[in-house]
Amino acid sequence: MTILGIFLCVISFVLIYKRLIYIFLGQCAKGVIIGYGSPIKSYKGVESYPYKVKYQYNNKEYIGYSLESITTSYDDFPNKNLQREITIYFKKDKPEVVTIKEFHGTLIISIIFLILGILGIIL
Repeated sequence: MTILGIFLCVISFVLIYKRLIYIFLGQCAKGVIIGYGSPIKSYKGVESYPYKVKYQYNNKEYIGYSLESITTSYDDFPNKNLQREITIYFKKDKPEVVTIKEFHGTLIISIIFLILGILGIIL
């Protein structure tokens, strides 16, 4: 149980670190969700699509893929949050990867993993 707890803590630290680095050390911009990236498929009939975001920074347009994603079942294409205006954070050296300020799913899952990991180490 301790090994599983350590594993969950490591995963949660990586996810929290990645999101917070983009928020605190990245640049802020306004963007619009224009679609979805390539799906990541699981074994149980679920696939996850990262959001495709178009934003402007220094009078240049960029298209980036977010750390956050939307999950659907196979044979079901998502249409949630399309054309929604959002606030994004990105790094200047890697403008194709962004994090969306309004979506907190990744952070919540990371905190749950951290709590489960700590409980696994303690118990």
